[in-house]
Amino acid sequence: MSMTTQHRFQLWGWILFVFSAIFFMLSSLRAGDLVSLVGGLLFLLACFVFLTPLLAELRAAPNSLTQQRKYSRYLRGWFRAANLQWRAPGAPMKLQVPAHQRDQIQRHQVRSELRFFASTR
Repeated sequence: MSMTTQHRFQLWGWILFVFSAIFFMLSSLRAGDLVSLVGGLLFLLACFVFLTPLLAELRAAPNSLTQQRKYSRYLRGWFRAANLQWRAPGAPMKLQVPAHQRDQIQRHQVRSELRFFASTR
């Protein structure tokens, strides 16, 4: 089950729990039972305590409820990061590559990354 489906089920489950707590409190008010009303309030409070982290997670990742592309979680070139020569502040920049060679290199890198991703599936 994908994270999107899990988030939707969790959200709908907590919404149903909140509604059941409200109806439980209404029935206890109607019956005049103070102990049931306190129990309903505690149950509603517990629902909000458990709902808070889910809502915070959904707010932090607004695209978690939308369909993600297959390779969207991978950063470009993440597996080549160990080979990079980190530049010290003030160190000279690398020589510029002509545009047509840069495009060829970029296409080759993308093909290589896609082959790598396909081999890990």
